[in-house]
Amino acid sequence: MLRGHSASWVLDWTRSHNPIYMRRTLAFALVILALSTGQAIAQVSDDTLVPQGRLRLQFNPSFTAWGSRFGERSEGGALISGKEALASDLTDDSGTSLFPAVADLESHLRALSDNATYSGVLGATSGRVSQDVTRIDLGVHVGVFDWLTVGVVVPLMKTHTSVDLAVRQNGVGSDLGISPMVAEADGVQRFLDALSSAHTSSLAQATTLCSADPTSGACSMAQSLASRVGSFSVSSAGAYSASAFFPIAGSPIAQSLTDVVATLDADLAGAGLSGIGAPIVFATELLSQQSLVDAPAVGAFGINGSPLQGFNKLWGLGDVELSALARVLEGQMGDSTSSAPRLSYSVAAGMLVRLGTGAVDEPDVFLDLGTGDGQMDIEARVLGFLGFGGRMGVHLGVRYGVQQAYSLLKRVAPRDLVMTQASSLRAVRWSPASYIGIDLEPFWRLSPELSALASYRLYSKGTDSYSIIGEDQAGSVPVDIADLERQSGITVHRAGLGLRYSTLEPWRAGLASRPMELHVRVISSIAGSGGHTPVATTVEFGVRLFRGIWSG
Repeated sequence: MLRGHSASWVLDWTRSHNPIYMRRTLAFALVILALSTGQAIAQVSDDTLVPQGRLRLQFNPSFTAWGSRFGERSEGGALISGKEALASDLTDDSGTSLFPAVADLESHLRALSDNATYSGVLGATSGRVSQDVTRIDLGVHVGVFDWLTVGVVVPLMKTHTSVDLAVRQNGVGSDLGISPMVAEADGVQRFLDALSSAHTSSLAQATTLCSADPTSGACSMAQSLASRVGSFSVSSAGAYSASAFFPIAGSPIAQSLTDVVATLDADLAGAGLSGIGAPIVFATELLSQQSLVDAPAVGAFGINGSPLQGFNKLWGLGDVELSALARVLEGQMGDSTSSAPRLSYSVAAGMLVRLGTGAVDEPDVFLDLGTGDGQMDIEARVLGFLGFGGRMGVHLGVRYGVQQAYSLLKRVAPRDLVMTQASSLRAVRWSPASYIGIDLEPFWRLSPELSALASYRLYSKGTDSYSIIGEDQAGSVPVDIADLERQSGITVHRAGLGLRYSTLEPWRAGLASRPMELHVRVISSIAGSGGHTPVATTVEFGVRLFRGIWSG
């Protein structure tokens, strides 16, 4: 085991140790444990050797929650990093950033209205998003020798996302609403057919006049009219099909389009042709909270996903871990007259294989949380311990992991876009970057069994790489695979406090009837980067029981 003290100091301290104090200490630890839950994230001081011939059963419940992240945004051409709410991707004064297809609509409306600066407004959107993960790590480890432990940890996970959305229309000047293609498609088609017919008749007239005299003013005027009607017809069809939105009736942009149609009607009549004959159809329903929630599930939006709402998933299997840990070095320094060594130390090394048994997040469920990565990690670990006298010590661990590639379905779009179009779905090959973790945990012994501890963890992962599998189908919307790679790196610093109760060393010294270990820890993110790194708080506790299976 990675021990921070020898049996000699335990014997010395426990000579004045009374049973009542031991019972109070244990009761105090159990009360704290009973009040806590948390996500069992591997901590260096929790990775210890099991005595030879013993089976260690592990039960580590945990709870991790977050509502913000270490985000990145561009302001004035500069990259700004800092904490931001998870709902920032759903917050926009005009609402249009939530639906990239609106940019195509705006382009068509600029052409139709001859207003080069037009920008649409759907409504001021805002929201609150929070996520949490409840996890239970069930582990079995065997002390093959005193210096070698092997084991397996099976995580069970339950994910939860809470989403609250709001759309404000008062005072924002909304001029776009739900497209009439959703509720009045027949009226839209009549208008487009009428435009097409008007263009055909104006084009026929221009052909006749220009055949008679190509240089006449009548020919030039007829060609100009046919071109204007044709351009308006093409842009109108493009505007109606560009997105699930269209100018709302009574808005300034709607009035501009109405005026253009009236002018074309008058010019057609002046040329002796029939007018358009059908009114332009505008939206009558503004974006609301419910229509925003339902947008992914409405076919006209082209998103083809689940409604944008919270979910509470059932328990699922996480990524199972197989591990081996071996002692490399152990010793102590001190005077022969001292009951406790001035300095004690130990070093262990190990390997961990994390299997891809968990479920990845679903591409059609937005803000989804998976229970695993779906791919395999191979992790090397070096763990060290330094003890100073009988009361103080520090655990240190360094982890380096290599992650294997994995093929999956992914919507290829910027990470800040929540509701991505269904046309962006691709089969991709994901190659996660390697990572490094550094764990530091100093502690102070309050008694031979109970220790107060502080925790610091650094986790850093590089930028992932992606590649599209196969060729895009003809007519599919082009995507940029670099959108998945941006902001895929992670760096996070976490700090916390905790308590540990262990009778393992007193048991080794013959002062406890059976070994057991309990711990509780609260740890929070204090700094980070990467753009989508959660600012999370974790409450975790662990119970470890030992049972002899052969003579050590």
